[in-house]
Amino acid sequence: MLHTTPYKQKAIVAAISAILAGTSAIAGAQTTAPQDTPTDAATEAKPIAVDNVVTVTGTSIRGIAPVGAGLTKMTMADIAATGATTGTEMLRALPQLNNFNTTGNNTGSNQANFVDQPAVHGIGVGNGGGGLTLLLLDGHRLPGAGINQTAPDAGGIPLSALQRVEVMADGGSSIYGSDAIAGVVNFVTRRNFNGAETGFNTGSGSGYRSTNFSQVFGKTWEDGGWLLSYEHTHNTALAGTERSYIVNDQRPYGGSDSRSTLCSPANITMGGVAYTLNASGAITPGTSKCEANRASDLYPAQTRDSVFSSLRQNVSDRVELYGSVLASQRDVKTHVAGDGVTSGSTTVSVPSSSPYYRAINGSTDTQSVTYNPAGDFGSTFTNNIRTQTLSLVAGANVELSGGWNAKVEFNYGLERDDVRNHGIDQALATTSAANGTFNPYGVGAATDAALLARIGNYETRYFARQTLKEGQAKLDGSIFKIPGGDVKLAVGVDVRQEGFDGLVVTGQRDAGTPYSAGGTRTSKSAFGELFLPLVGKANRVSGVEKLDLSLAARYDNYSDVGNTTNPKAGVTWTVVEGAQIRASAGRSFHAPSLADAGTAIDTRAIRFPCISGAYVGCSSAGSSDYTVVLAGGNSNLKPETAQTYNVGFDLSPSLLKGFKLSMSYFAINYNDVITFPTFGPVVNPLAAYDKYRIVRSAGMTDAEWLAVIQPLLAGMRHDGLVYPDVGGLPTAVYDLRRQNFADERIRGIDFDIGYGFRTELGKWNLNLAGTRMLKFDQIVPGVADKIELLGTNYAIKTKARGQLGWSSGAVAASLFLNYTGGYRNSVSTGVQQVSSFTTVDTNWAWTLPNTDGWLKGTRLTFNISNIFNRDTPVYYTSGTNGIVGFDASSASALGRVVSVGLNKDW
Repeated sequence: MLHTTPYKQKAIVAAISAILAGTSAIAGAQTTAPQDTPTDAATEAKPIAVDNVVTVTGTSIRGIAPVGAGLTKMTMADIAATGATTGTEMLRALPQLNNFNTTGNNTGSNQANFVDQPAVHGIGVGNGGGGLTLLLLDGHRLPGAGINQTAPDAGGIPLSALQRVEVMADGGSSIYGSDAIAGVVNFVTRRNFNGAETGFNTGSGSGYRSTNFSQVFGKTWEDGGWLLSYEHTHNTALAGTERSYIVNDQRPYGGSDSRSTLCSPANITMGGVAYTLNASGAITPGTSKCEANRASDLYPAQTRDSVFSSLRQNVSDRVELYGSVLASQRDVKTHVAGDGVTSGSTTVSVPSSSPYYRAINGSTDTQSVTYNPAGDFGSTFTNNIRTQTLSLVAGANVELSGGWNAKVEFNYGLERDDVRNHGIDQALATTSAANGTFNPYGVGAATDAALLARIGNYETRYFARQTLKEGQAKLDGSIFKIPGGDVKLAVGVDVRQEGFDGLVVTGQRDAGTPYSAGGTRTSKSAFGELFLPLVGKANRVSGVEKLDLSLAARYDNYSDVGNTTNPKAGVTWTVVEGAQIRASAGRSFHAPSLADAGTAIDTRAIRFPCISGAYVGCSSAGSSDYTVVLAGGNSNLKPETAQTYNVGFDLSPSLLKGFKLSMSYFAINYNDVITFPTFGPVVNPLAAYDKYRIVRSAGMTDAEWLAVIQPLLAGMRHDGLVYPDVGGLPTAVYDLRRQNFADERIRGIDFDIGYGFRTELGKWNLNLAGTRMLKFDQIVPGVADKIELLGTNYAIKTKARGQLGWSSGAVAASLFLNYTGGYRNSVSTGVQQVSSFTTVDTNWAWTLPNTDGWLKGTRLTFNISNIFNRDTPVYYTSGTNGIVGFDASSASALGRVVSVGLNKDW
């Protein structure tokens, strides 16, 4: 039962005042060292009974663990040992997640994806914008982030506010609804914290620096508590020029030469003959190549400020009110070059009438000249991103009679993202070169400064506003007793509204024509879960110590994509104490993200060439013929669905104290995958792709053909180069918008083995955890051959993390081994076998002697990531987001990073 005290109202006022006024009230009153669990009843207030209000990830019922599913937990000590400064970095220490042992692909150079989504087993990465792993904070949803994404940003949660992180690698739609196909990641914040805690950390590597400052205040009284956590993090960018292997010319590493011909000084083509310029202006036959991408940042500069605060208070013997706020702002700055520039290098025509014309052999023919803006504007352009996140939660826990509990919660989230990608005004450069006012050659007389400033004053700006409004009511408690224990039930309803509004402006900075798109959706849900302890202490028999069964189901009705019901059954069989077998089976789903639907900001029609003999529908194409590609979101998407299965066991035998072994086999049949349908509809005549293209039939009149394609093009944003802005009709229309394109069949094993023991030298801990993928097939309906993704960077076979830990008294140390297996990389020259990536980290912590001086409660930490400064494996690529030479989805280019930290309890 929840209890109240005579000073309840005074405590509420004091806590609210502290939130509004800052830290002085709590800091001035607190004299004891911070505690997350009070230890001295004489000096510390009794905490609220946590079991009365807290549920574990994967269940709606208080006081039980998820039945049939394993749960991975990262404690405060585990989090600290990673040396991470943000939630995103911390999750990279979990081998079950896609970004393990990497820096991630989202460098800030790509407007669509600047949030690294945590993805259990990598499922759903790069498919739709929402992700298939549900991210929660204290069991509730956060607003989505991004332009073509609606996945929350884990980096906005201050690590100093966390008590633990829970990961359930199993389907969870029967409990949570959409998005929980691959699993659930739940950040759980501190609940009973007393005092103040200050932290500072600084790290340094070759070409890279990072800093982190955190401050936590908290107070727990007998019938309530309050917490405030602030965190500031900053890291510099890591430039490609800092790593020798970041080159387009990969011949020294066994690859090909993919250097650009868009160089400065320019390459010139005239009369079908290629010429090149050098810095002195001399012209010689041939074509020069340049390392256009080398200057791009491999990891962006970021500054983030995050605040989390929570308050809970009993207002009667049976009612607890609670609330929390999360606010975060992140600024990202990325230098991009070459392929990474949204509107960069181009080719222009220069007539002989131009004063900048470079005569060759006395000819006056018009020249085709490559223009690389590096000569006029420097080697890189700077992209800027600002994200702002707000999450507000308010609720009540009410104890009812008979051990039942009612919970009502309201959740509001707001995300604002502003992306500015800078480049050149290619249209202005083209017309200016043609009229003789612009010099594209990179040598000779300079272009007028005012004109040059206009050419460089170009940006593509994206803005997105995402909202989340949710209300939930839930009842749970015991309905009757059977010999195995109390049968428990949870039932509830949930109403959620999501909104997405996007804006894109392209042109002269702050002067372009805006294009907007947006929409909302509402979902109404009902859910229930039944817990049956079939065998317990009272009726156990030999070989069956305990047997628990769980049955859950959830019904969701969406205003735009219909309804779905997703059940799940789980069983946990404890054979003897310390040995259990578990299994689960269920259905899960993912409603199409609003960034994938017709509300997507990137939905558009694009002029595309019509190449005879190469593109379907272009067999008799003329020089003026063209096709149209439809890209972006799609209002006809339906939910992705999955059947999920999980079987595993957990061993912790009493005969071998300190030993543990857990293994789980998972199988996911993932259907109606939302993704880009490749270029198959353009180049492959196979009938399976016919539904993604419309080709003009022989003999069809213009009027007949227009009646077919006009509904597709009507109202769609386009580049001004397609009908009706040009007179000619396209020869074919290829629908490359996001589609329910394929099915996937996924199998694998998670493992976690550990052994802890003591010697005269201290306490030791050995641990090895990881994932072994067994199958990852993609099946396109109507295509006979499956696409085997297993053994590619999309589904690396083996990822693992080992630990050797030791502690003695005030000193603790750990050594970590991170292993990412090798994989095949399909490139134009064949298949490259990319090597494995293995790094070694270490973490040391020393708590200073417990004195009464100002050093009391001080901890020093020392961390080295990638001790041996291991380079990333050689990876042949022509550039992703302007990055070449390594695969950011499977390795980290940061190299060795040494960091030191200081934490002080007050």
